[in-house]
Amino acid sequence: MIGIAFTGSGKTLTFGLPLVTAALEEELRMPLGPGEGPIGIILAPSRELVRQTYEVVMEFCDEISKTPGYPQIRTQLVIGGESVRDQLMTLQTQGIHCVVATPGRLRDILKRKAMKLDNCRFIALDEADRLLDLGFDEELGEIMNNFSNQRQNLLFSVRSVVLMSLLTCYVIAVSFCIFVFHSMA
Repeated sequence: MIGIAFTGSGKTLTFGLPLVTAALEEELRMPLGPGEGPIGIILAPSRELVRQTYEVVMEFCDEISKTPGYPQIRTQLVIGGESVRDQLMTLQTQGIHCVVATPGRLRDILKRKAMKLDNCRFIALDEADRLLDLGFDEELGEIMNNFSNQRQNLLFSVRSVVLMSLLTCYVIAVSFCIFVFHSMA
């Protein structure tokens, strides 16, 4: 799916909530064990945007865990400039449902074989066009090559269809597009 919408239109909600829902379904069906996961990944081009997205996803997960009878959904922030060891601790000890990451750090973790994407069935690229503009095309390709099963691909941007079409052709195949237009009136 490709989403093109203005800043502040709810893009994070559009890909964050389905990720948390998929993770909850998986956890209720068969709980993750140590070393398992993620169920879904969100990638963004900057640490700042990744942190913001992580906080939103964590809010969803925290609310679910407060509800009686529902399990804890574990989310991990994966960015450069912080300890890889600390970032992998929850994965190794409990399993992780959601990963919110920058492409460079996630690629490094996958190269080390410290995380597998065998259970991952969801990936969202926030500001997908900027990921290419900033030169993350190689990292994105390597990350996509780590998937062993089918997955849902979501690409979001505030830019034009042409740029997103090029990204789609270059990195992954997408089944359909959804366009959200904001009225300027």
